[in-house]
Amino acid sequence: MSNWTKWWRRADTMRTELPALSTQSRKDWYRFGRTLLSMEWEDGPFSRRFGDIFSECAVEQPAEEDTQPHVDFRITPLPSDPRVLVVSMNPDYPDGADFLCRLVPERRYVECTELAPGWQMLARPEAPDEPVFAFGRSKILVSRAHPWQHPIALYVISTAFRLQPDVYVLHGASVGIAGRGVLLSGAKGAGKTTLSLCFASRGHAFLGDEWAAVSSLTGDLLPLRRAASIRPGPHPAGLDEFLQSHECNAEVLPDGTQRVRTVVGAVYPRAIPQIVPLTDIFFLRRFASRPSVERFTPSSEQLPPIAPLLASVWGHSPAERALDLFRSLGHARWWHLDVGGSPEGTADIVEETLKEELWD
Repeated sequence: MSNWTKWWRRADTMRTELPALSTQSRKDWYRFGRTLLSMEWEDGPFSRRFGDIFSECAVEQPAEEDTQPHVDFRITPLPSDPRVLVVSMNPDYPDGADFLCRLVPERRYVECTELAPGWQMLARPEAPDEPVFAFGRSKILVSRAHPWQHPIALYVISTAFRLQPDVYVLHGASVGIAGRGVLLSGAKGAGKTTLSLCFASRGHAFLGDEWAAVSSLTGDLLPLRRAASIRPGPHPAGLDEFLQSHECNAEVLPDGTQRVRTVVGAVYPRAIPQIVPLTDIFFLRRFASRPSVERFTPSSEQLPPIAPLLASVWGHSPAERALDLFRSLGHARWWHLDVGGSPEGTADIVEETLKEELWD
């Protein structure tokens, strides 16, 4: 294998070759929590896929005087070696390689820093001498021979989350019901997406079905909408009719489950996102023959299974971060929710619970 084939041997040279974007390039803007993300790329499958999933996070280009946290992301093929992409990002973090390893542990990347001094390189365990990512100062080189799209997309979004330490991003769904913020937490497959879409079908504010953002400063739930990933099974009113009459992206996830992705705003246009104060947290505990709700009081010694994203805890003391998260959520009412019967029946009991609490 020649040095030309071993692209990582020329990493330092490649870093200086940041090419000019062609006339086919585009620049899009997104908002994740309170951070703006500008993404500049040449049109292709990556940009279309990203746009399809995060279309409801897309925003207009902000004014120059806008002072919100901001990430600049740029991705271009290398003219001297089309097998390699150059990713540039501002801000850039020196722990990028370590962070990416933890971000996608299922990829089982291994470090191979000895291949090029001054670079942090990641390879697949079955081919440890053939890097797929090379992290340098302000640049990431990416081998197009490897499935790179998901790790890079998740990395750049996580960078946006890291710029807002007052915002916790959690694995969960969130909705606004009569001006009250409701967080739905539970294990994978517990029914968070189905229940949140059920509320959207009733015209309640839909904030997101996979990630939920909570501000520790204001106690608000922030919209963080992405295209919903729909499992087979019982669906909320109107969803099956929409899926049958529209062309939606079908996919098979790594765990073998089949999903259909669709933009929630297209299905339920009345479910407009809004910022709402977090008042109630429902933990989807189990499936039962009929839905039921039970209020409980959490303690800092035994926290319920709240799962923050890696970007919300990385670089912080785990104990301090857990305590701050508990404080941020502690003012809300906490409920165990057993999902049962139809999605509509479970949504009914949540709405009834919230109405009763209004009069307490």
